[in-house]
Amino acid sequence: MVTGSYMLMVVLFCIFGYPIIGGLSFIVSSIYYRLFLENGDRPAPLANGEPFITVFVPAHNEEQSIAATVRYLNDNLNYPDDKYEIIVIDDASTDRTPMILEQLLGECDKLRVITIAENRGKAHAFNVALGFAKGDFILSNDADTKPNPDAMWQYMSFFEREGGQNVGAVTGNMLPGNRTTIAAEAQQNELNSIIGLIKRSQMSYGGLFAFSGANTMYRKIAVVDVGGWQAEQPTEDIAIAWEMQLAGWQAIFAPHIRFFMDVPEKAMGLFRQRRRWSAGGIYVILTKAHKIAAHPIRNRAMLPFLLDYSVSIVWSFIYWISLAVFIVYQIYFASTGNWERFLHNFYMAGIFVAIQMVVGLMQLSLASYFNDGGRTLKYLVFAPWYMLVCWMVNTCTLVIEFFPTLFKVLTRSEGGTWRSPERSVSLHGSATSEGRDHD
Repeated sequence: MVTGSYMLMVVLFCIFGYPIIGGLSFIVSSIYYRLFLENGDRPAPLANGEPFITVFVPAHNEEQSIAATVRYLNDNLNYPDDKYEIIVIDDASTDRTPMILEQLLGECDKLRVITIAENRGKAHAFNVALGFAKGDFILSNDADTKPNPDAMWQYMSFFEREGGQNVGAVTGNMLPGNRTTIAAEAQQNELNSIIGLIKRSQMSYGGLFAFSGANTMYRKIAVVDVGGWQAEQPTEDIAIAWEMQLAGWQAIFAPHIRFFMDVPEKAMGLFRQRRRWSAGGIYVILTKAHKIAAHPIRNRAMLPFLLDYSVSIVWSFIYWISLAVFIVYQIYFASTGNWERFLHNFYMAGIFVAIQMVVGLMQLSLASYFNDGGRTLKYLVFAPWYMLVCWMVNTCTLVIEFFPTLFKVLTRSEGGTWRSPERSVSLHGSATSEGRDHD
């Protein structure tokens, strides 16, 4: 009886303290990866020649960024000209994207264009393009994304090395290319945290929760092996990462391969992005958890991701329920003049938030050191905004999206249609200044 009560208290403590415990676990496991594994995961020059690569660029109403991205991919990559092609999949664009692509066909010798009449989403577009791809490897590259010039051969080095025949996909390290608003500046912290530290942490367990949809190199036969990209999933990059690893393919995060992407510059754009990310994570948990449970030993590398995301969903509901109860009690204590309890509750909440902030600053600082030797520590000035606002947005979107996503799973609704977000005017050039600085 005592043991059962003790275990219950431990479980409740872990759930309520999830942000703190989770943050500390990310720190410890990422340090392990950095010390013992990262040196073995550095790109190396190719020894056996350059395989042919097909670059997929999905485009739906991308008139603001498509020209700069295609020209960059055509002219600025350090990879033999006759060893790669670019396929832009125009997914029923209604803006000037088709006209721009027609002009680019006359300028860019590596470019081909596939036009899809009905907007069915990124995964569907990729599956259509897969039948036209000449390469044995597919680089997924969003219309607002520019990889570093050496990215192609760096990616291929992971497939060439010993054991590389088991590698299904390699995903790079995403960084924001636009930093023109406070929201965009703050996401420098977040991308460092998610990519620079959390994915290192995941690699210490031997797997990845998600690839980056913005820039990932896939082995084509591995994509075919898992049935392609799943059009019913809200986020194709999370879904195919799980499918590949459950099928026995290795997933790799390459922190030294950089690419620069457009991030939301306004609060509403950030909120819409997080809703899609949350829906994708929930959908994967609901549809693929049973596969891990059926073979927990074989899929042991995925167990930490299943546990982490499941607890994060539970904690998000607990957080908002607890916040509502806290506000009600504070109003009651203030109205009855019970200022001792009123202040005591604020003190306790303040202690929890302070500990969480300290762990968050440790996480962000360590991530900056791992990513670029601490050069991005200057962005910690935006860390309080990120931790207080973005964390609440993330928990909010998990709660908002849970039941609609559950309904989609139960009704097997297709969730693939999409619309492109508003792009930053700062990315209309051929390359970002931040990209050149980091390269």
